[in-house]
Amino acid sequence: MEDANMYKSDLPYPEIKVNAPNRQYALLLRDDYAGLVSEITAINQYLYHYFDNKDQCKEIALKLEKIAIVEMHHMEILAELITLLGEKPVYFSNNTFWNGSFVDYGNNLLDQLYSDLQAELKAIENYNYHIKIIKDPNIKKILERIVIDEKIHVKIFTDLINSLSVIN
Repeated sequence: MEDANMYKSDLPYPEIKVNAPNRQYALLLRDDYAGLVSEITAINQYLYHYFDNKDQCKEIALKLEKIAIVEMHHMEILAELITLLGEKPVYFSNNTFWNGSFVDYGNNLLDQLYSDLQAELKAIENYNYHIKIIKDPNIKKILERIVIDEKIHVKIFTDLINSLSVIN
């Protein structure tokens, strides 16, 4: 049986704290929390892909479920940061409430894994952008730590795609 920790880094997460309330930073983090490419989208997408594939391809489906659990932890961290920054962690970003249309449901497992890989790559890009523009070193450290986990997910999805491509 696989260790659940292989879906995230062994490095500890930094303490969740901020220098001061900052609405601008909270709204940026809300993009990562509940935007189109966000933790809540990743959680729901990976869980849907898990449910859709658990009977035909249980081993891969379980990996998707475990990655979703790591994303839940990221979402919890972001919710705490948003709150410390003075805003509510509502499912609202860029004048849009989060909804199920943000999920890429895919047509088959390989299609879903490609979509999951692209979501991780875009999330890393978004986090790196926020790391550049946010000046609070506490938030930067937390986002940098989340990116480490996201890079592990990229590797997992890449390996799964490659293994399925060999079979097909």
